[in-house]
Amino acid sequence: MEQSPELELGNCIVTSSIRFRRRVKGNEWHCSIQVVPDLLHPEQEGDFEAHAFHSYADMANKEHLRPGDRAVMRGTLQQQIIELENGQTTSINHFYVTAIEVVSRSKRTSMTAFEREKTQ
Repeated sequence: MEQSPELELGNCIVTSSIRFRRRVKGNEWHCSIQVVPDLLHPEQEGDFEAHAFHSYADMANKEHLRPGDRAVMRGTLQQQIIELENGQTTSINHFYVTAIEVVSRSKRTSMTAFEREKTQ
């Protein structure tokens, strides 16, 4: 496979919960992000699947990202084309993270199990 150049996605909003798995062959980190245009990156827009492996996964996990957080991510982009049964094709943008810089965090709320049961 051809190695794509490293690029920076400027205004990334985390849209799914983070999945971090410890593996014997190396840790894995994954989440879905939405990239919204900003002043420094006006041409960037779209939905991406962000991945990190090995030492990059450990680095990404230390950032403790949650849905709603905004970050600048650096890494490589790879597009996957999938042919559907009805003959149409769809593409998935995979972004392999090498660096994360948190810009802002979503509101963190702390609820104990007792408080959660009271509200239901």
